[in-house]
Amino acid sequence: SHAHESEWVYSSTLSKKLFTPLGEYIHQIPSVSHPIEFFLFLCGYAFNPAVFLFWPILIHGLSYNKRLTPLSPSLSSSGNPLLETVTTTATTMTPFQKWQEDFLMFNGGLYVLSVLVTLAFTEIGKASFATTRPRPPTAEEGCDNNNKLVWRRRYGKLVASLKSKHSFPSGDCAQAMNLCMFVWKYVPVDRITLMGNDISIDWILFGIFLPGVAFARVFYLCHWVEDCIGGIMLSWVLQSSLMPVITQKIMIQLAP
Repeated sequence: SHAHESEWVYSSTLSKKLFTPLGEYIHQIPSVSHPIEFFLFLCGYAFNPAVFLFWPILIHGLSYNKRLTPLSPSLSSSGNPLLETVTTTATTMTPFQKWQEDFLMFNGGLYVLSVLVTLAFTEIGKASFATTRPRPPTAEEGCDNNNKLVWRRRYGKLVASLKSKHSFPSGDCAQAMNLCMFVWKYVPVDRITLMGNDISIDWILFGIFLPGVAFARVFYLCHWVEDCIGGIMLSWVLQSSLMPVITQKIMIQLAP
Protein backbone atom coordinates (compact mmCIF):
# COMPACT_ATOMS: atom_id res chain seq x y z
CA SER A 1 0.00 0.00 0.00
CA HIS A 2 2.84 2.40 0.87
CA ALA A 3 4.57 1.75 -2.47
CA HIS A 4 1.28 2.24 -4.27
CA GLU A 5 0.55 5.56 -2.57
CA SER A 6 4.09 6.78 -3.25
CA GLU A 7 3.28 6.96 -7.00
CA TRP A 8 1.97 10.44 -7.59
CA VAL A 9 -1.07 9.32 -9.59
CA TYR A 10 -2.36 7.66 -6.42
CA SER A 11 -1.01 10.17 -3.90
CA SER A 12 -3.98 12.54 -3.64
CA THR A 13 -6.04 12.73 -0.47
CA LEU A 14 -9.04 11.35 -2.36
CA SER A 15 -7.02 8.33 -3.44
CA LYS A 16 -5.61 7.69 0.02
CA LYS A 17 -8.93 8.11 1.81
CA LEU A 18 -11.31 6.54 -0.72
CA PHE A 19 -9.97 4.94 -3.88
CA THR A 20 -7.02 3.00 -2.44
CA PRO A 21 -9.03 1.49 0.46
CA LEU A 22 -11.83 0.63 -1.97
CA GLY A 23 -9.41 -1.02 -4.38
CA GLU A 24 -7.72 -2.99 -1.61
CA TYR A 25 -11.11 -4.13 -0.33
CA ILE A 26 -12.05 -5.44 -3.79
CA HIS A 27 -8.63 -7.06 -4.19
CA GLN A 28 -9.08 -8.88 -0.90
CA ILE A 29 -12.53 -10.31 -1.64
CA PRO A 30 -11.77 -14.03 -1.11
CA SER A 31 -14.05 -15.39 -3.84
CA VAL A 32 -17.54 -15.12 -5.29
CA SER A 33 -20.02 -17.70 -6.55
CA HIS A 34 -19.26 -19.24 -9.92
CA PRO A 35 -22.18 -17.60 -11.82
CA ILE A 36 -21.17 -14.15 -10.53
CA GLU A 37 -17.52 -14.74 -11.35
CA PHE A 38 -18.42 -15.95 -14.83
CA PHE A 39 -20.17 -12.62 -15.43
CA LEU A 40 -17.10 -10.81 -14.09
CA PHE A 41 -14.91 -12.92 -16.34
CA LEU A 42 -16.95 -11.94 -19.41
CA CYS A 43 -16.59 -8.27 -18.45
CA GLY A 44 -12.94 -8.51 -17.53
CA TYR A 45 -12.00 -10.45 -20.66
CA ALA A 46 -14.24 -8.50 -23.07
CA PHE A 47 -11.42 -6.36 -24.47
CA ASN A 48 -8.64 -8.88 -24.44
CA PRO A 49 -6.93 -8.81 -27.87
CA ALA A 50 -8.02 -12.43 -28.39
CA VAL A 51 -11.67 -11.34 -28.77
CA PHE A 52 -11.07 -8.03 -30.54
CA LEU A 53 -12.97 -8.90 -33.76
CA PHE A 54 -16.22 -9.63 -31.91
CA TRP A 55 -17.05 -5.96 -31.31
CA PRO A 56 -16.64 -4.49 -34.84
CA ILE A 57 -18.56 -7.45 -36.26
CA LEU A 58 -21.37 -6.85 -33.77
CA ILE A 59 -21.46 -3.12 -34.50
CA HIS A 60 -21.48 -3.74 -38.23
CA GLY A 61 -24.36 -6.19 -37.85
CA LEU A 62 -26.42 -3.80 -35.72
CA SER A 63 -25.78 -0.89 -38.08
CA TYR A 64 -26.56 -2.93 -41.20
CA ASN A 65 -29.86 -4.27 -39.87
CA LYS A 66 -31.02 -1.03 -38.24
CA ARG A 67 -30.08 1.62 -40.79
CA LEU A 68 -31.98 4.90 -40.49
CA THR A 69 -32.07 8.04 -42.61
CA PRO A 70 -30.37 11.13 -41.10
CA LEU A 71 -31.75 14.65 -41.28
CA SER A 72 -28.65 16.58 -42.28
CA PRO A 73 -24.97 16.13 -43.05
CA SER A 74 -23.81 18.31 -40.16
CA LEU A 75 -22.65 16.87 -36.86
CA SER A 76 -25.08 17.16 -33.99
CA SER A 77 -24.12 18.69 -30.66
CA SER A 78 -23.23 15.21 -29.39
CA GLY A 79 -20.99 14.54 -32.38
CA ASN A 80 -23.51 12.18 -33.92
CA PRO A 81 -24.40 12.80 -37.58
CA LEU A 82 -26.04 9.40 -38.05
CA LEU A 83 -28.76 9.31 -35.43
CA GLU A 84 -30.60 12.57 -36.16
CA THR A 85 -33.20 10.74 -38.19
CA VAL A 86 -36.52 11.09 -39.86
CA THR A 87 -38.80 8.43 -41.25
CA THR A 88 -38.28 8.44 -44.99
CA THR A 89 -39.34 5.85 -47.50
CA ALA A 90 -36.87 4.55 -50.06
CA THR A 91 -38.80 6.28 -52.86
CA THR A 92 -38.57 9.74 -51.24
CA MET A 93 -34.94 9.61 -50.11
CA THR A 94 -32.59 12.08 -51.75
CA PRO A 95 -29.23 10.79 -53.06
CA PHE A 96 -27.46 12.41 -50.10
CA GLN A 97 -29.88 10.85 -47.60
CA LYS A 98 -29.31 7.50 -49.25
CA TRP A 99 -25.54 7.98 -48.93
CA GLN A 100 -25.92 8.88 -45.25
CA GLU A 101 -27.89 5.70 -44.70
CA ASP A 102 -25.20 3.72 -46.51
CA PHE A 103 -22.52 5.40 -44.40
CA LEU A 104 -23.77 3.35 -41.45
CA MET A 105 -22.27 0.40 -43.29
CA PHE A 106 -18.86 1.85 -42.38
CA ASN A 107 -19.63 1.78 -38.66
CA GLY A 108 -17.55 -1.35 -38.09
CA GLY A 109 -14.50 0.29 -39.62
CA LEU A 110 -15.17 3.57 -37.84
CA TYR A 111 -15.32 1.69 -34.56
CA VAL A 112 -11.98 0.00 -35.29
CA LEU A 113 -10.52 3.45 -35.90
CA SER A 114 -11.86 4.64 -32.53
CA VAL A 115 -10.31 1.58 -30.87
CA LEU A 116 -6.91 2.37 -32.39
CA VAL A 117 -7.10 6.04 -31.39
CA THR A 118 -8.07 5.05 -27.83
CA LEU A 119 -5.30 2.47 -27.72
CA ALA A 120 -2.69 4.99 -28.86
CA PHE A 121 -3.62 7.52 -26.18
CA THR A 122 -3.87 4.78 -23.54
CA GLU A 123 -0.36 3.55 -24.30
CA ILE A 124 0.97 7.10 -24.23
CA GLY A 125 -0.61 7.47 -20.79
CA LYS A 126 0.80 4.19 -19.52
CA ALA A 127 4.30 5.05 -20.71
CA SER A 128 4.08 8.56 -19.23
CA PHE A 129 2.81 7.58 -15.78
CA ALA A 130 4.60 4.19 -15.61
CA THR A 131 2.62 3.03 -12.59
CA THR A 132 2.84 -0.48 -11.13
CA ARG A 133 0.00 -2.97 -11.15
CA PRO A 134 -1.45 -4.54 -8.00
CA ARG A 135 0.46 -7.47 -6.54
CA PRO A 136 -1.39 -10.81 -6.30
CA PRO A 137 -1.36 -12.36 -2.83
CA THR A 138 1.24 -14.98 -2.06
CA ALA A 139 0.22 -18.58 -1.37
CA GLU A 140 0.38 -17.91 2.36
CA GLU A 141 -1.63 -14.70 2.13
CA GLY A 142 -4.36 -16.50 0.20
CA CYS A 143 -4.91 -19.10 2.92
CA ASP A 144 -6.69 -18.93 6.26
CA ASN A 145 -5.26 -19.90 9.64
CA ASN A 146 -5.85 -23.57 8.84
CA ASN A 147 -3.80 -23.26 5.65
CA LYS A 148 -6.94 -23.62 3.55
CA LEU A 149 -7.05 -21.64 0.31
CA VAL A 150 -9.73 -18.97 0.61
CA TRP A 151 -8.60 -16.36 -1.98
CA ARG A 152 -9.64 -17.62 -5.38
CA ARG A 153 -9.94 -16.24 -8.90
CA ARG A 154 -11.13 -18.99 -11.24
CA TYR A 155 -10.34 -17.04 -14.42
CA GLY A 156 -7.49 -14.93 -13.09
CA LYS A 157 -4.78 -16.12 -15.47
CA LEU A 158 -7.04 -15.80 -18.49
CA VAL A 159 -8.24 -12.29 -17.64
CA ALA A 160 -4.68 -11.14 -16.88
CA SER A 161 -3.24 -12.59 -20.10
CA LEU A 162 -1.75 -10.25 -22.71
CA LYS A 163 -1.83 -7.25 -20.39
CA SER A 164 0.76 -4.51 -20.65
CA LYS A 165 3.33 -3.68 -17.99
CA HIS A 166 1.95 -0.46 -16.54
CA SER A 167 -1.33 0.20 -14.82
CA PHE A 168 -2.64 3.75 -15.36
CA PRO A 169 -4.91 4.30 -17.23
CA SER A 170 -6.85 1.06 -17.67
CA GLY A 171 -6.91 0.14 -21.34
CA ASP A 172 -9.86 -2.22 -20.89
CA CYS A 173 -11.95 0.46 -19.17
CA ALA A 174 -10.97 2.96 -21.85
CA GLN A 175 -12.10 0.52 -24.54
CA ALA A 176 -15.30 -0.27 -22.64
CA MET A 177 -16.20 3.43 -22.42
CA ASN A 178 -15.24 3.86 -26.08
CA LEU A 179 -17.62 1.05 -27.04
CA CYS A 180 -20.45 2.43 -24.90
CA MET A 181 -20.14 5.95 -26.29
CA PHE A 182 -19.69 4.72 -29.85
CA VAL A 183 -22.89 2.65 -29.72
CA TRP A 184 -24.74 5.52 -28.05
CA LYS A 185 -23.63 8.03 -30.69
CA TYR A 186 -23.33 6.08 -33.93
CA VAL A 187 -25.38 2.86 -33.79
CA PRO A 188 -29.13 3.33 -34.38
CA VAL A 189 -30.31 0.82 -31.77
CA ASP A 190 -32.19 2.22 -28.79
CA ARG A 191 -33.66 -0.87 -27.18
CA ILE A 192 -33.33 -4.63 -27.22
CA THR A 193 -35.89 -7.27 -26.28
CA LEU A 194 -35.01 -9.73 -23.53
CA MET A 195 -37.57 -12.27 -22.35
CA GLY A 196 -40.38 -10.22 -23.85
CA ASN A 197 -39.28 -6.93 -22.26
CA ASP A 198 -37.85 -3.91 -24.04
CA ILE A 199 -34.68 -2.75 -22.30
CA SER A 200 -32.71 0.41 -23.03
CA ILE A 201 -29.37 -0.42 -24.65
CA ASP A 202 -27.87 2.65 -22.93
CA TRP A 203 -28.89 1.30 -19.53
CA ILE A 204 -27.29 -2.06 -20.30
CA LEU A 205 -24.07 -0.46 -21.53
CA PHE A 206 -23.58 2.35 -19.03
CA GLY A 207 -25.45 0.83 -16.08
CA ILE A 208 -24.27 -2.79 -16.18
CA PHE A 209 -21.51 -3.46 -18.70
CA LEU A 210 -19.19 -0.50 -18.04
CA PRO A 211 -19.32 -0.83 -14.22
CA GLY A 212 -18.89 -4.59 -14.66
CA VAL A 213 -15.70 -4.14 -16.68
CA ALA A 214 -14.29 -1.66 -14.14
CA PHE A 215 -15.11 -3.88 -11.17
CA ALA A 216 -13.74 -6.98 -12.90
CA ARG A 217 -10.42 -5.33 -13.72
CA VAL A 218 -9.98 -4.44 -10.04
CA PHE A 219 -11.35 -7.77 -8.81
CA TYR A 220 -8.80 -9.70 -10.90
CA LEU A 221 -5.97 -7.48 -9.58
CA CYS A 222 -5.21 -6.05 -12.99
CA HIS A 223 -5.85 -2.48 -11.84
CA TRP A 224 -6.48 0.02 -9.09
CA VAL A 225 -9.73 1.98 -8.94
CA GLU A 226 -7.98 5.14 -10.18
CA ASP A 227 -6.82 3.30 -13.30
CA CYS A 228 -10.40 2.48 -14.23
CA ILE A 229 -11.59 6.04 -13.64
CA GLY A 230 -8.68 7.33 -15.72
CA GLY A 231 -9.46 5.00 -18.61
CA ILE A 232 -13.14 5.94 -18.60
CA MET A 233 -12.36 9.66 -18.52
CA LEU A 234 -9.81 9.30 -21.32
CA SER A 235 -12.37 7.75 -23.67
CA TRP A 236 -14.99 10.31 -22.70
CA VAL A 237 -12.60 13.10 -23.70
CA LEU A 238 -11.67 11.41 -26.99
CA GLN A 239 -15.28 10.65 -27.94
CA SER A 240 -16.34 14.17 -27.02
CA SER A 241 -13.59 16.00 -28.88
CA LEU A 242 -11.34 14.12 -31.29
CA MET A 243 -13.58 11.37 -32.69
CA PRO A 244 -16.37 13.73 -33.87
CA VAL A 245 -13.77 15.70 -35.83
CA ILE A 246 -12.36 12.53 -37.39
CA THR A 247 -15.85 11.27 -38.24
CA GLN A 248 -16.78 14.56 -39.88
CA LYS A 249 -13.63 14.58 -41.99
CA ILE A 250 -14.27 11.00 -43.14
CA MET A 251 -17.87 11.82 -44.08
CA ILE A 252 -16.73 14.87 -46.06
CA GLN A 253 -14.11 12.83 -47.92
CA LEU A 254 -16.59 10.05 -48.77
CA ALA A 255 -19.56 12.29 -49.58
CA PRO A 256 -20.78 12.04 -53.19
